[in-house]
Amino acid sequence: MPTVPIRKYADLGAVMKAAREGRGLTQEELAESLGFGRDYLGSLESGKPGIFAARLFRTLTALGVKVTVSYEHRPR
Repeated sequence: MPTVPIRKYADLGAVMKAAREGRGLTQEELAESLGFGRDYLGSLESGKPGIFAARLFRTLTALGVKVTVSYEHRPR
């Protein structure tokens, strides 16, 4: 199970993409199962933060908070 340090929103997007690909899912398949469009999922994976995410990570950094994410490689 990989553990990845998350320093900015783009890091989280890369983890989402790796986890999706590790499960053998396309963006379209995952987006459909979650009830939103492939374009939206693509923007999440590309690390384009909205204002909330940008401010959240800026605040966490200022407070010295470290965020890590662990995920399982689990094929479908």
